[in-house]
Amino acid sequence: MIQSLFNAISTFFAGDTVMSLYWGLAIGGSLFFVLNLIFSSLGGVDNPAEVADDGTFDAADHLDTGYEDFHFLSLRAILAFVSVFGWCGVLWGKYGFWGFLAAFVFGFIAMGLTALAIWGMMRLQHSGNVKTDDFIGKTGTVYMQIPGGNGHGKITVTVGGSTREVAAVADEPLATGTPVKVVAVIDQSLYRVEKV
Repeated sequence: MIQSLFNAISTFFAGDTVMSLYWGLAIGGSLFFVLNLIFSSLGGVDNPAEVADDGTFDAADHLDTGYEDFHFLSLRAILAFVSVFGWCGVLWGKYGFWGFLAAFVFGFIAMGLTALAIWGMMRLQHSGNVKTDDFIGKTGTVYMQIPGGNGHGKITVTVGGSTREVAAVADEPLATGTPVKVVAVIDQSLYRVEKV
């Protein structure tokens, strides 16, 4: 009884309907995977620390990615599963259930490897970025006068081996050229400074 049920299942997985499904998944998944890679390459990846319209540098908060940022179920990982599952099904579909099982296992491995590769690339992308907290305690110079109170000006400060221009506020008016120290982060692109 169990053997005949297994034979029926295996015959179904080796049938034309499932083979057509394998071909559809293989071709469709591969096509979407390649298109996704092309469009993401052409569009680029948004850099969270960008230059604003007025030419100032907005230092965004970049936490180094850790294992909590490992996303197993991303679009590319799912497309990798579908593609590899489909192509392995095309190759081994004639073996019925065992071919289906092998295709599923290899698709799952491809999904995991793709997720791991994306996670690794994201770690590389973030490794050289400046964090907002890196500005605290640094000294700089007023570049554009800070009126004091709610009005903001701009300062230049060296962080991570390069000079950055950021928006800043202070309790008192500070003229251009005044040496200052960054004491707090107000938001991702605005800092509170004090005269040194």
